[in-house]
Amino acid sequence: MTKTHNATRLGGRAALFASAGIAAMALSTPALAQDEDETVEVAAEEDGVESPTEPAMIIVSGSRIARPNLDSPVPLTAVTAEELTAQGDISLGDALNDLPSLRSTFSQGNSTRFIGTAGLNLLDLRGLGTSRTLVLVNGRRHVTALPGDYIVDVNTIPVDLLERVDVVTGGNSAIYGSDAVAGVVNFILRRDFDGLAVRGQAGISSRGDRATRFLSATYGKNFGDGRGNIAVSGEYAKSDPLYFRERDGLTGAYSGRCQYNVVSDSQADEGPFGTDGITDLEPVCGVRNGFISDGGTVGGLGGGQYLRFASDGTLFVDVPDQVLPFSGNDIGTEGSTLRNTGQLAAGLERYTANLLASFEVSEAFRPFVEAKYVHVEAIQEGQPSFFVGGPTFVGGNPLFCDNAFLNNSALATLQSFGLCSAGRTNTQTIPLTRFNVDFGGRGELQDRDTYRIVAGIEGTFNTDWNYELSLNYGRLETDLRSLNNLVSFDLDGNPAGFNLAADAVLDASGNPACRINTDADPTNDDPACVPINLFGFGAPSQEALAYINTTGRRMEEAEQFVALATVAGDLSQLFELPGGPVGFALGAEYREETAYSEWDELVASGGTFLNAIQPFNPPKLTVKEAFGEVRIPILADLPFAHELTVSAAGRVSDYNTATGTVYAYNINGSYAPIPDIRFRAGYATSVRAPTQSDLFSPGSQNFAFIADPCDQQTGAINNNPNRAANCAAAGVPTTADAALVAACAGTSFPVALGDPYTNCTARTSSTSFLSGGNPTLTEEKGKSLTIGVVIEPSFIPGLSLTADYYNIEIEDQIAVLGAQTIINNCYSSPSGLNNQYCATVNRTGTGLFDPNQAVISGGINFASRETEGVDIDLQYRRTFDNGDRLTFRAIATHLIKLDFFEDPTAPNNPNRVKSEKGDPDWAASVNLAYDFGNFEVGYSARYLSAMYKSAYENANSYRGICPTSGVVGFSGGTCTPGELTILDPANADQYEDPKFGSEIYHNLRLTFTAAEDFDFYVGVDNFTDNKPPFGELGTGGGDPWEIFGRYFYAGFSIDM
Repeated sequence: MTKTHNATRLGGRAALFASAGIAAMALSTPALAQDEDETVEVAAEEDGVESPTEPAMIIVSGSRIARPNLDSPVPLTAVTAEELTAQGDISLGDALNDLPSLRSTFSQGNSTRFIGTAGLNLLDLRGLGTSRTLVLVNGRRHVTALPGDYIVDVNTIPVDLLERVDVVTGGNSAIYGSDAVAGVVNFILRRDFDGLAVRGQAGISSRGDRATRFLSATYGKNFGDGRGNIAVSGEYAKSDPLYFRERDGLTGAYSGRCQYNVVSDSQADEGPFGTDGITDLEPVCGVRNGFISDGGTVGGLGGGQYLRFASDGTLFVDVPDQVLPFSGNDIGTEGSTLRNTGQLAAGLERYTANLLASFEVSEAFRPFVEAKYVHVEAIQEGQPSFFVGGPTFVGGNPLFCDNAFLNNSALATLQSFGLCSAGRTNTQTIPLTRFNVDFGGRGELQDRDTYRIVAGIEGTFNTDWNYELSLNYGRLETDLRSLNNLVSFDLDGNPAGFNLAADAVLDASGNPACRINTDADPTNDDPACVPINLFGFGAPSQEALAYINTTGRRMEEAEQFVALATVAGDLSQLFELPGGPVGFALGAEYREETAYSEWDELVASGGTFLNAIQPFNPPKLTVKEAFGEVRIPILADLPFAHELTVSAAGRVSDYNTATGTVYAYNINGSYAPIPDIRFRAGYATSVRAPTQSDLFSPGSQNFAFIADPCDQQTGAINNNPNRAANCAAAGVPTTADAALVAACAGTSFPVALGDPYTNCTARTSSTSFLSGGNPTLTEEKGKSLTIGVVIEPSFIPGLSLTADYYNIEIEDQIAVLGAQTIINNCYSSPSGLNNQYCATVNRTGTGLFDPNQAVISGGINFASRETEGVDIDLQYRRTFDNGDRLTFRAIATHLIKLDFFEDPTAPNNPNRVKSEKGDPDWAASVNLAYDFGNFEVGYSARYLSAMYKSAYENANSYRGICPTSGVVGFSGGTCTPGELTILDPANADQYEDPKFGSEIYHNLRLTFTAAEDFDFYVGVDNFTDNKPPFGELGTGGGDPWEIFGRYFYAGFSIDM
């Protein structure tokens, strides 16, 4: 047999993306999915255009039926491996995110937002969520990257064993099952690899940071007269972390942040429905948080001045150069930038080993195996611990005026401002606010081990029928170490760690010591306690830090088992239609998912700076499925009916959860009146079953400032006509009784007998609530419509144009409501307290929120999402008489609508997301390459249209709920309170220009063929050194901007 791996040089990023809706001549390999036993030869070039002959029967993603060509009734874009590796960054996921149809929800630049996600690349088609994009490998499911969820880290997929990636838009649950709501991304690996391929690459930014290295080797061998093949590959990749402090010009880690802030508008916020014509937020640099500092702030003195500790432990009055009103920010002080720790991108090191093997015993019996192991090490750094108004925690403020590290000068200064008036005693405390940079950033070291093995048999029988029986097992193991995690309590809830070390006094010898070791009670002694000095940046000793900090640990596991049986063929032996034989596919699938996650005892108990996190050990999820598909070629090769084909598919799935039995189907059609033009359309229903995390996540402790809707003093009780009756029914008093007076005595809002009720604790500090799963959740339901056209004019050889319209709607979306929303909905309900919201709200006998769990927050099937848009794909290829070759491709997506309906009080009120950050109206990529002699020059560009700096509704009239006043806004219009109406912009003067400007990123690459099997290449990405827009870091969810700046790389490839 001949080699089937592609040795043709392509223009890297300038090489063409391949669309299955375009004839095979548009593809960079002779055939995308040919049967392993059939070699597709390339026909002689005619008229300077490459034209391979029609390939054998192939299977295109989005269907299980083999067909005679690559034309697909659903929008499908195929991206070759050569394209994905022709860039400076070595992240496969980031390369895919350059496609306009994918949103950068989880990239290398924004993956550090949550615990345990550093370095993950999770795909998000159409901005509908990573959980609604199904990722497959060779058409089969892949084990998750996050236990309890079913989303795949695409960086675990071997880059140099990859043949192509198929991106299918629209619902595909009938073909592949749950989660294929927005679409499917199918990674196709090479088969029958014969030869040796080695590739190495290194890169670095123009600023000398974010270095990357990549090395891979793949060896394959055919044997048994071509009936057997075995291929092994290994890959190593490393990306250095990029810290905020390494890019001060972008982050302001030392010099102060650049951001939009109130500067000139001297009025208080004019409210969500008004404007005063003065720009609220203006661009400023050097911004710091006034109230908190890295060395410790005692308090504000008015006029933006603060009393702070210097590094030598003395106190000084910090006078700002400029006070920025209504924000707590200033310029020219020692306030914290909040960015001395943190990352623009996590560090990642990856080791990958793969095995592919098969042997054809006969045409009807071909055993095969796919196996891989991936080890990933991720390094993440976030903010340090901090405390506001004193290290209060639950045990009170241990920072007393007799603290051993408080020098006489600082004490005198405190006394001059009315603090520590009783001198060095433990009857008064110091209200310190501190951003503990010198404690070390709270970071993560995480090891992820992914195992996957697929074993099965396949073959052909009954002339042209084929089958597959396969078992698919995947396992994920993670070991996360949470660094610099501040200890405050022991397992029994007693003060420990920081709470003991901060309470430092002088012992009998005049040396600092922990108070517990000097008091009269020997039973509470801790010989290991090391007193900590908090007065000034750098004051804490390393010994003290070692005592107060711990390394938390979380162990996780996930397993997936899938059994799959399929049979497909056609009915040509029975009959044929005018368009050809009817094709069919039938199958059954069984899947199991298990998950486990557990923190160490101390973290789980809530004794550290992390919130209390309980173990996660949900029941096994199982699903049994049956599916079928039919392709009916009605007409072919007739005048005005070159092809007319319809197809349909259906699937029934039975879950062992509240989801029960669900159904999905699709109907597609393709009509080509002449060979040059083809129309296609499809309608599909799809499902996303709730995950184990959705259903069974344990209650984890969280904190938020929650306004009590029953509060009489704030007037919140009057914001809805149902609240007074519901609050009374819940036992909330209207006036203060003795119990409430006692409970509020130590808060910032004390009450006297008979005063109107107020929730003094909720107004004073954040409220504890639990977030967890909801076992009653059922499936999300999706509907999608696609209509498209493919034009390949025969009078312009090498030119093709594809345009596809898509419309996707999701109903019964699982959405987690915030604690405030749940409590508001409880007491605003017109049906009284008997509702799903009030069932989760907890109060004490005083009427105040339960201090342990005011509310239990979980997912509910109530939300929906809608999106529609148009994908455009234009490409041209030509080979000239002298052998030079030109390739061009432009892919664009126009977003027409992206609306989220996630307000349970107004379920028909859309939140327009289109044109907000991460979801531009237009996104496009352009690729151009010219191949001449031993050289190839490639150019590529990525375009993003302008996006709003904040919510669309702030700058534009929008559909919303009429306010209680009935006044629409500054225009003076009126409406009926509570009705849906067109409202004035919520904050028309928020920015002078409400949009970020459009962006174009440019890349260049040069490849030199030094020998037949050896290529050397150099390139520069973002050669114009574009940076994120003013005030942006590019690390937020969905941020589409390049964050590394100009990036250089060089590499080589050997293919023989």
